[in-house]
Amino acid sequence: MTGGAWGIVGALGLGLALVWSWVAARRFSLERRLGLRRVGAGHGGATGAAQLAGVLRADALHLVARVAGPDRDVESRLQRAGVARTPDEHRARQLAHGAAGLGLGLVIGALALGSGRSAVVGVVIALSLGAAGAALPDAALAWQARRRSARIRAELPVIAELLALAVVAGAGVTAALERIAANVGGVLGDELRVAVASTRTGASVESALDQVATRTGDASVAVLVAAIVTAMERGTPLADVLHGQAAQVRERSRQQLMEDGGKREIAMLVPVVFVILPVTVVFAMYPGLAAIRLGG
Repeated sequence: MTGGAWGIVGALGLGLALVWSWVAARRFSLERRLGLRRVGAGHGGATGAAQLAGVLRADALHLVARVAGPDRDVESRLQRAGVARTPDEHRARQLAHGAAGLGLGLVIGALALGSGRSAVVGVVIALSLGAAGAALPDAALAWQARRRSARIRAELPVIAELLALAVVAGAGVTAALERIAANVGGVLGDELRVAVASTRTGASVESALDQVATRTGDASVAVLVAAIVTAMERGTPLADVLHGQAAQVRERSRQQLMEDGGKREIAMLVPVVFVILPVTVVFAMYPGLAAIRLGG
């Protein structure tokens, strides 16, 4: 790589660092500025460097929070995905992945510059990989949430039927939840165990079930919880409500399977049209073309 290419890469990195420091300086609160003053006038050495790194890390997380959204939204997405992380830990992962992507992009951009590419190409590669790295934790979180939601929808009819059987057998709602939580695994079983633990610490059954619906973030669970709470408040026979909810959940699951099957049927046309059909045409026409060439 030529000296000019290395100079452009160094200038690019220095420019990004200056932009980052300028944006961070505009976002510094009075508390962070006082913290930096204390670090500058404090112990010094490794302790001062660690404190400075902590202040800069906190401000970087603050900047990521302004882009990724407030703590409540991030915490809700983490709960729906079933990930035991705090919003700050998730933002730290975003920051680390973004920095790794930016570093990889700078290396690839430097190689592109060394091969005679334009400097704009290197900048675009670096920024694109940095943005992709920062977005990777959110994409993984969304995938985990969809997978967990599918498991919840598969487990929900069984849980509703077991609750109905326990209520018909004469158990109250709390006793039925405790019995099912003690004998059922899976995602909903874990959530029910958390709800039972909440009721044992003094929370009402209604609030514990509402927390289950909030943590899962699934519409089917929210409908089931609302039906149970309404039946408890109005004195409606709970077994009939649970049987009806289980039938509705199964019907919605069947409709979802039909929709997924239709989408996958269309997706199956892609390899048929673009792979199998051209290969078939080639195999059908090649012998004739070869015979024409030999005859000619």
